[in-house]
Parts: sequence; C-alpha cells; structure tokens
Amino acid sequence: MKRLALLCALLLPMFAMAGESWRPHSPLHLAEAGRAQPRISMGDAMERVVRATGGRVIQAQPATVNGREGYRIKVLTARGEVRVVYVDGETGAMQ
Repeated sequence: MKRLALLCALLLPMFAMAGESWRPHSPLHLAEAGRAQPRISMGDAMERVVRATGGRVIQAQPATVNGREGYRIKVLTARGEVRVVYVDGETGAMQ
C-alpha cells in the first residue's frame, strides 16, 4: 500500500504536466501569452492607494481602462467615504 501511495505521489505531477502540453498550441493560450503583464503588482497598487488616500482597501481587482491593464481599488477613506481608484499597471498612475 505504501508503494502505491509513493508511486501515485511521483506520477501525479507528471500527469498534470502532460495535460498542459497541448495548451501552448491553443489560440486562447497564445493570446494570453502575448498580453503584457503589468509591472505594478496588485499589492503595490493597493499600497499606493492606501498611502495616497489614508484609507483602507475594501476591494481590489484587475481592470482594463482604455486598453491598458491595471487595477480597480475600492477604499474606505478616513472620512468614511468610499472611493474607487484605478491604478495603471505599467506606470502606477492613479485616476
């Protein structure tokens, strides 16, 4: 029984990787691979918004504005106002 468990533990990652081998040729995978990844991470974007507003992040998600990748960050300000700030993923500029 221990041998079977060991064999499964060794072979499972190989089967998982084998299932991925066909994907690089699919159009969806190629489209995703060609898309530029943002330089600014979501964590960095959240930190920038917190510093700029003095608030607390209540929601963060990836977003695209005018064809540019970035993040939509919703914050609760110190005054109790809810603000939505878009952070550009390339430059870190906030709107």
